[in-house]
Amino acid sequence: PRVALTLCGLLLGLGYLLMSQVSSLWQMYLFYGVLIGPGMSGVWVPQLSTVARWFIGRRTLMTGIVLAGVSIGQLIGPPVTTRLIAVYDWRLSYIILGGVVLVFVVLFAQFLRRDPAQMGHLPYGADEGKQPELKSATQAFSLKEAMYTVQFWVVFSIFFCYGFGVFAIVVHIVPHAIELGISATSAANILSCRGGMSLVGNYVLGGIADRIGNRRIFIVGFIMILAALLWLVPARELWQLYLFAMIFGFAGGGMAASESPLAAGLFGLSSHGLIYGVVHLGFTAGAAFGPVVTGYIFDLTGSYQVAFLVCAAFGIIGII
Repeated sequence: PRVALTLCGLLLGLGYLLMSQVSSLWQMYLFYGVLIGPGMSGVWVPQLSTVARWFIGRRTLMTGIVLAGVSIGQLIGPPVTTRLIAVYDWRLSYIILGGVVLVFVVLFAQFLRRDPAQMGHLPYGADEGKQPELKSATQAFSLKEAMYTVQFWVVFSIFFCYGFGVFAIVVHIVPHAIELGISATSAANILSCRGGMSLVGNYVLGGIADRIGNRRIFIVGFIMILAALLWLVPARELWQLYLFAMIFGFAGGGMAASESPLAAGLFGLSSHGLIYGVVHLGFTAGAAFGPVVTGYIFDLTGSYQVAFLVCAAFGIIGII
């Protein structure tokens, strides 16, 4: 993870710095897509696979605590960035963000170790034989073996539905709010609200998942997301959008914390990083597909109502 995170930090920081020089669309695709995109992948699989190796007991809770960093970033990022652009401009704002990323991500990455055995430790909970869930070790699958199981593709599909809904909202909730006559600053704060409640969901639902199982957390999370989306369709007031963001963010935070432990519980740890990385492609495919479909439906209908109902339909598929 030290090498992977260092590389991702370099790509992410360089991408942000180069974004300050964008003057045409192809440069945005290159810098934001080709550089920042892979750089952002370091946020997820390398770190969470490392957590799975270090923790057997309370694995989902610890994953949720690590992901709290993402939630805090989502909480403070939109208003801070909006303020930076207002005070300076977007070009200088990208330079500031790129510099911060380069320094902190690359620096902190040097403290990561893949496996506790490298430091002479056992994983947390390895000696807690009294816990029923720790008595039977999951069979260690290779990627090829995992891909021949039905469970692999079920998880892939769950992640796709989850990613579709989450990123359709992340991309389009601010334009939707502005279309309703809400100011850009207040609209950005809706994303911050979602990030704040995701932080709570990381911790609360992560702790519950260690007791009731990660599959059930996904069921509960999809039900909450479905309810939130059905609430969003007729919502017109700012407080209604904040309430939506709270429910949506809380559910999403718990589901995010359960992803890596779900894969570890099904397929073991020997190839966890690779298996989780491949099955997580379901999430990233949904995250790529969802915003495009949502925007296309808006262009056709002139409204987000049908688009949000489509997101709700993917929530139903996820529950199933």
